[in-house]
Amino acid sequence: MQDVSVSVKSKSSMAVSLRRFLMICLGAGAAWVLLADARAICGGIQQGMSLCVEVVIPSLFPFMVFTSFLALSGLADMVSRLLAPVTRRMFRLPANAGAAVLMSFIGGFPVGGRMAARLVRDNAVSQQDGQRMLCFCINAGPSFILTAVGARMFGNGIAGGMMLCAHILASCTAGILSSIGCPAPKREARIPDRSHIPMTQALIRAVIDSANGMLILCSFIILFSGLTAWLEPIAARWGENALLALGLLEVTKGCQQAAAFPGLLGELTAVFLLSFSGLSVIAQVLSGFTAEGIPVRPGKVLLWRLVNGGCAVGWYLAIRGLLGRFLPQAEPVFLRLPQAAPALASRPATLPLTFCLLAVCAIALLTADNAFSGPAK
Repeated sequence: MQDVSVSVKSKSSMAVSLRRFLMICLGAGAAWVLLADARAICGGIQQGMSLCVEVVIPSLFPFMVFTSFLALSGLADMVSRLLAPVTRRMFRLPANAGAAVLMSFIGGFPVGGRMAARLVRDNAVSQQDGQRMLCFCINAGPSFILTAVGARMFGNGIAGGMMLCAHILASCTAGILSSIGCPAPKREARIPDRSHIPMTQALIRAVIDSANGMLILCSFIILFSGLTAWLEPIAARWGENALLALGLLEVTKGCQQAAAFPGLLGELTAVFLLSFSGLSVIAQVLSGFTAEGIPVRPGKVLLWRLVNGGCAVGWYLAIRGLLGRFLPQAEPVFLRLPQAAPALASRPATLPLTFCLLAVCAIALLTADNAFSGPAK
């Protein structure tokens, strides 16, 4: 027995030592990369900061404030009551999840995940239901798909409209597939009212919570933009298709690269990436769950993101074929106009503005504990 115990301890010690050695090697490798390719990484970080200021913050921050205000003020319960039949019958989720499901389709990538984590934290839904919501509640916002991807990157709003339809249908399909085998929740006479805070205090807390979420979101985007900039020269050696694979890291950069490819390849790649959402977005959503102490399985989330991407490609082909049959004149909409990506160097005020915005978010976080550490009265 003692020999077996010693053997187990030695194997455990070897595993710990090997893990530490690998971490040291990874740390040394990361330090070498930062020093060797500092110019390329800095350029990618600058592009990420420009992207945050020009696209991400203007399009997502208002929705994040709005959704937080809905949850804190109690208006989300009113929306959930209206959507209760669809939520229960279509996705096999409690009626409390209705507002989160709706806002995931119109609020942008991190909004649905943030609301799902809040529901689990407040015991409005179970951990199993909250984790299942991640299967289909991580969606791009309509304004991002129509304006940024369709109009600016692909040069036509109709193409963006078809991408949006395929994106929504794919998420609904994934939601229905994830509900197979799940029992239908019991129909409640009414959604129980939870304790809420006054409107004015809810608005202030919503701004502070959204500043926290926006700071985390922008940090992930900047990090993955630097990583993408470092990997681009390496991927270029393997051909253009390898460059498209970098879109799996950050969805906005991936859609920009997909728009440079003519024909159906670029369109399908963009549709897939929008529904897959990218590792950057997945990390943001998972960080929201782990910050609340909610267990989540990253492998399952990643698998369902792939399912969403595959469904989106299928729906897009169906929609494109349908329009090609009934609206033959709509075929030229796929001819894209070249769109110049905004450069940080072309706007000298962008860099100071970025630091100002991030500083405002940081100040809000530092003052949040002092201002609202006590319970609401």
